[in-house]
Amino acid sequence: MDHILQGLNAAQRTAVVSEASVLQVLAPPGSGKTKTLTARVAHLISERGLQPWNIVVCTFTVKAAKEMKERITKFVGRDLSRQLKLGTFHSVALCYLKVYGQHIGLPRDFGIADANDCKAILNRLIKQLGMGITVGQAVGRISQRKAKGDPADGKTKKSVEQQEFDLLFAEYEASLLASNLLDYDDILLRCSALLKSSPHCVSNVQAVLIDEFQDTNNIQYDLMSLFAQYQNVITIVGDPDQSIYGFRNAEIKNLSRMRTQWPDTLTINLEENYRSSGAILSAAQNIIEQDEARPPKKLQATHSIGLRPVLRKLPSAKAEAQWLVSEIKRVQSLSGNMMMGSDFAVLLRSAALSREIETALGNAGIAYRMVGGTRFYDRAEIKLVVDYLRVIHSPANTEAVERILNVPSRKIGEKTIKELREEAQFKGVSLWSLILGVAQGRHSSTTKLTAPNRSGLANFVDVILSGHKKVESWDKEQPSIVDLINVISRKIQLQSYLRSKYAAEMSYEARWTNVEELMAQAAELTQPGMLQELVELDALPVVEEIEQRSESDQDVLSVFLANIALTASAERAADEEGEKVQQVTISTIHAAKGLEWPVVFIPACYDGSIPHSRADDHDEERRLLYVGMTRAQALLYLSCPIKDTQRQETNLSTFLVHKGMSRYFEEHGPSMSLSALNGLCITLGRECPMETKLAELKATLERDEDNYWPLNGEEPFEELAKWDYARSGPSYIGFVSSRTSVTTTMQQSFSTANATIPVQAGFQSVSARYDELMEQAQIKRLEQRAAEQEKKVQQKTEQQPKGGKRQIEGQGNIASFFKKPCLSPERDVEAALSEKPAFSRPALQPLENTQELRLTAGFMTASQKMRPYKPRSTPMLSKPTISRSTSRENAENAGGNYIFLSSSPPQPDPEDEPGIEKPPPAPRRSPAVPASNGFRPASTFHTTSMQQQSSAPVRKTLGVKRSMNGWPPPKRG
Repeated sequence: MDHILQGLNAAQRTAVVSEASVLQVLAPPGSGKTKTLTARVAHLISERGLQPWNIVVCTFTVKAAKEMKERITKFVGRDLSRQLKLGTFHSVALCYLKVYGQHIGLPRDFGIADANDCKAILNRLIKQLGMGITVGQAVGRISQRKAKGDPADGKTKKSVEQQEFDLLFAEYEASLLASNLLDYDDILLRCSALLKSSPHCVSNVQAVLIDEFQDTNNIQYDLMSLFAQYQNVITIVGDPDQSIYGFRNAEIKNLSRMRTQWPDTLTINLEENYRSSGAILSAAQNIIEQDEARPPKKLQATHSIGLRPVLRKLPSAKAEAQWLVSEIKRVQSLSGNMMMGSDFAVLLRSAALSREIETALGNAGIAYRMVGGTRFYDRAEIKLVVDYLRVIHSPANTEAVERILNVPSRKIGEKTIKELREEAQFKGVSLWSLILGVAQGRHSSTTKLTAPNRSGLANFVDVILSGHKKVESWDKEQPSIVDLINVISRKIQLQSYLRSKYAAEMSYEARWTNVEELMAQAAELTQPGMLQELVELDALPVVEEIEQRSESDQDVLSVFLANIALTASAERAADEEGEKVQQVTISTIHAAKGLEWPVVFIPACYDGSIPHSRADDHDEERRLLYVGMTRAQALLYLSCPIKDTQRQETNLSTFLVHKGMSRYFEEHGPSMSLSALNGLCITLGRECPMETKLAELKATLERDEDNYWPLNGEEPFEELAKWDYARSGPSYIGFVSSRTSVTTTMQQSFSTANATIPVQAGFQSVSARYDELMEQAQIKRLEQRAAEQEKKVQQKTEQQPKGGKRQIEGQGNIASFFKKPCLSPERDVEAALSEKPAFSRPALQPLENTQELRLTAGFMTASQKMRPYKPRSTPMLSKPTISRSTSRENAENAGGNYIFLSSSPPQPDPEDEPGIEKPPPAPRRSPAVPASNGFRPASTFHTTSMQQQSSAPVRKTLGVKRSMNGWPPPKRG
């Protein structure tokens, strides 16, 4: 007893040894619920004397079931633990159907329809019935109806659309029945029907234990009740705050429903968290407590407070991904590489958000893995072999027959296959029966078949019959699924087929390796003693008054295919690969449930992402964010881009803008001091790296603080500089327009003096448009800052004492002017010449190099400061005031970063094109005013407005309207 309770806290011990018949253990994240549940099972066996074969334990994942069995084995030993009825809901239900299925008319060789089978059937039926519903919608609605436990849907009044769906549902069920198949939902429904009609099947069950109870739907709740209908001993473990599978028809109300059905239910709360730091738990708790309808529960951290979570604002989704990568590198270096790649996880609300993050990780050379990638049993070569095994086991599986009938090619096209299927449906036989009769010459076909068609059908029949003959031989020899796969491979020349089909991809070896892996799994199944163990594991205790179905050696193939159907996942292979190679994990929050990482990033925390724009239940969305946050052990990062992947403006998630939320988060990544690093090491139970190593790795960082991206979500100054003149030249420090306006003054008859013409005329790319929008946003921010500065100056001026006229800085009054000594014009000019300029202008540039002039005209030396300047956004209604005297200090502050011209350069004449010889310029008249040494007289190269005023008046038209279109044609009679 002591070894079972060792390491448990007070609440966990109370739950393990409780004498209550019906027990609810509410366990928040990281509170040790799996440890408590396994200890409860071991206690029932070792202390209460229950037989393991009379205990039913249901989980939701194969991984969870495997972990529980390993822990229970340490308590009670392998001989007892292997006799437990422990597995997922589907595997336990399937076990009862195999043994007692004949009592509800289920044939012995029924098969399990996987997702591809179901979609193929529905796709065919939708086209056949001419319905507008999609396959995905049909799958969801059918599963939803079956999950409620009422497939009949006995509504009296139905719309036309509901009646059409009822027809589709009926045809779908008929197709499954004709193919001798059950889908995943049918496994639970048929088991429920079995236990209701033949309750003696579970008369031996002494206790029922359910894991992750908050994720159960109606039919799973009914199964729990039916398993326990004789003894009514039930223990469930769950957490309503982690109910996030409403889209899979999970019912959070099952907890209250259970207390109503069994009023004596005892509820025990586990409150201690062994996973996350105190700061992370505080932030997560504050978010989940926003649901006022939620019953109050405490969550106590066993670790120290630690570092506060980070809530970071970034300008865009791309910037968010780049920041995420930089923070991974920074944390790894500042932790002395204590944090490895597998310690980091990026959890997303939806998988579609991963594109920018995958790109950034790939560009940085950081290895990553996607949870839920291509599943092992979903790979083409594996599906092909498994489909052949399915047809050999159950030839009535029409969907599998269709998929492999022309693979490899047997000269049987899709049109011929479709006509054969329709003929089989018309005759009321399976597709296999029709093909077998035609190939053996016993039946004629109404479908037009060519000689290659008939040869191909005969070849297909030969493969299936050869496999079936091999299975029949198992009654006399040791069963071997490997030998059966070899028969199939030899008959269809699988290696040659894979080599020719995937030659371009150069993936033949990898695909054949997958087939060998499938053979290895099959070989493990058929090892000496393994078959007997599998039979014992699936066997149910003998119950009087009800007949059990006997097992045979031919059932080995059935067991193998059933295991594939229920565990069709590559998670095991991916996990093993992830342990060998350090990889950052990218996963959806849903797929991450039950897992944990030292460092967790949750990007895209804005309205529309989380809560999702299509979510009906915001409470479930809040619980989803809560689950994601509580996956973190030591460091937690939440981030929000100002613009999403579609470059639309975003708003910070509703869950993060509640009053007082800001005190739970930092605005930037943590500064990794030595004391903070020691705290991380204690939380994670790791050894702290040496200070010399920390110093070496810190020196390799370009930035040891998270200070590149501004905290307000704006673009960094360095990023803005990259947009210099639409990247047509080198970048400069400072803000420069990526679009250039050219103001022209053409001939007097046609003036475009106020026309602004973009240099980038014609088609504008999305990237250029984005740059333009970002420029406009920057200008707007500069205007706002200038307005704020002006407002501060105005407020300061208003606070000054009134009474006298305020003098403009740098300008004297009329009295001081007359007090000045009178200077001669000659001395005035000499003084102007001798005065040293406050700042120097750049040398005049030759007009031939206009590109260089354009790039350098607005930029002075790096030491000069840019004068604050507010672009005018409103029309000027009065004459502008020009300051004619500039002090040396003001001139230095001006920085020389702007050059003011009287107007823009003129549009070049067509004759000025390169390659055309130009005539010598006409001599210019000297100006009337004598030029002094050092001065260059002002001149213009185009017609100015003053010249227009002084020129001769335009001749009147005497009422005749001038037109660019010429004289109108005379009117005829």
